[in-house]
Amino acid sequence: MRILLTGILILVMAAGAKCQVIPTADSLGRMLRIYEDNDFMNVRGQGTDESYTNGTRIDYFYQKRRPSRSPDKWLLPRTGPDAINTYHWSLMQVMITPEDLFTTEYLPDDYSYAGALFLAHGLDSYDPVRKFSLQSELVMGVMGPWAFAKETQTWMHSLIGYDRPKGWDNQLPNAPLLNYHFTFEKMLWQPSAGLELIGGATAYAGTMLDGAALHATLRAGWMTPYFGMRRGSAWREKKFQVYAFLRPAVEYTLYNALLEGGLFSWRNSRFEFNKSLKTAHLRPWNLRVDYGITVAYHRWRLAYTQKTQSPSLKGTRHHEVGNVSLYIPL
Repeated sequence: MRILLTGILILVMAAGAKCQVIPTADSLGRMLRIYEDNDFMNVRGQGTDESYTNGTRIDYFYQKRRPSRSPDKWLLPRTGPDAINTYHWSLMQVMITPEDLFTTEYLPDDYSYAGALFLAHGLDSYDPVRKFSLQSELVMGVMGPWAFAKETQTWMHSLIGYDRPKGWDNQLPNAPLLNYHFTFEKMLWQPSAGLELIGGATAYAGTMLDGAALHATLRAGWMTPYFGMRRGSAWREKKFQVYAFLRPAVEYTLYNALLEGGLFSWRNSRFEFNKSLKTAHLRPWNLRVDYGITVAYHRWRLAYTQKTQSPSLKGTRHHEVGNVSLYIPL
């Protein structure tokens, strides 16, 4: 029965499943994206339940017929008059756990239990002529017991017959989350319609995450160009697409509330006591590699991504998370 329920869970994830599915500018109009990050989905068959263990997100993408006159105009910049502008609203829950889920004791040498629930609003603005993009996002939410990560993981483990995680009473305390993320990407090399190299940089600031990253994306296969199609292009849009992608990145993290505690956490005496015992501190420099495959038909799209990341805390292990994402046209 446990094997059957586990199989059903994987199918549900595959049918409904960011963090790193590669978006493209050719997905126009209204669209729904459902995705699931989970470290159980591991191509090497060594699934775990630790570190960043789960992230569930649903996105609604849309395009505006008229230019923005709201705060979007200032917070979410566009690339110019030739831009392909796709806005989104998103809801996401994430959870982090230590390696040992069966002890009620606080573990100072591992990740703390942490959960977050947030709403995000953003814009992906692509210029198909100059082949660059600006991607901006505002994140608003909460972390701690208010995020209901304990209830979600406990329910899911009971559903598939896994042991109940016992250390959620040690989770990081409630705190507000407000963050701004900005990404710039530019085409570096495009010898043919089936091969692209894109470079990019990301910066994030706020009460949830502060830092920056550099990344490169290599895409190869039968696909529509990443930055969309301009008028008069010699390349035609593909109704059917299948391509592989590889995305290495180097990240510098100055602060991460889900690893260190959020705003006003110092008011919680239990958190302050646990913090005095903590030996697994933040590692500012981090390496990660995302790779996977995407299959698309017209505006339908299914992507699988495997993400490997170096330890975020000193003394802990590198970590792998799988992602399945489904894009549904509306």
